[in-house]
Amino acid sequence: MPPSKDLIGRELSTGSATIDAEHVAGFAAALRDDNPAYRGQGATAPPTYPIAFMTQAMSGGMETFSQLGLNFMTLVHGEQEFEYVRPLRVGETLTLTSRIGDIYEKTGSSGTLDFVVLETEAKDADGKAVFYSRNTIISKRM
Repeated sequence: MPPSKDLIGRELSTGSATIDAEHVAGFAAALRDDNPAYRGQGATAPPTYPIAFMTQAMSGGMETFSQLGLNFMTLVHGEQEFEYVRPLRVGETLTLTSRIGDIYEKTGSSGTLDFVVLETEAKDADGKAVFYSRNTIISKRM
């Protein structure tokens, strides 16, 4: 059974993440990125850093996520994109709100694939947007 398009717009969860200096430095080191902007006082985080905390911050949305009815045995990560309003700053705590942005299907020679686009907005303590994320997951319909 395909995921219901009625779920488009449904909020999955709201969580928070604090940008920790040691974690940012470790993330940059794992990328082999020695940019000094990612270390020390006034540091910012690498552009792909939110991937390191988004799953944990959004874990409260599993009930709605399970309502999608996707086949978890065939679930794959299709793509991820970030749109930044400004850099992430070490020491700040962001509030992340995730919702279902789109649901669609494609049929090919191997059968029907269900696509779900998850959208996340991150805001700072002043309620101003910091970044937006779009994550597409794909599941083969059984």
